[in-house]
Amino acid sequence: MPQARRSTTTTARRPRALNRLEKSIDAAQSALKDLRTELGRGGRDLVKDLDKTLQDSRKNLRSLSGKVVKDLEKLQKAATGRRPTATRGGAGARKTSPKRTRASSAKK
Repeated sequence: MPQARRSTTTTARRPRALNRLEKSIDAAQSALKDLRTELGRGGRDLVKDLDKTLQDSRKNLRSLSGKVVKDLEKLQKAATGRRPTATRGGAGARKTSPKRTRASSAKK
């Protein structure tokens, strides 16, 4: 099953190790396809299990890759000093403490 190619910007931002891993999975699937034609009936179950494992690995790699890219973007923003703006005066705003009167100050 052919995989859809990602845009070059997304691929360029991914770490090289993830790209190498994806190429390894591609190579394993290609080798498995060749092996499928050479095996008889007895090997079909094994090939089917291996194919399922490779598909799951590819799915997990896509998920991991997306998370890594997001984390790297967050780190890059933090390193450049750009911080998200905080909202002011919302529900989480602190209230000022009441001023002390002479009576409350004299008790202490």
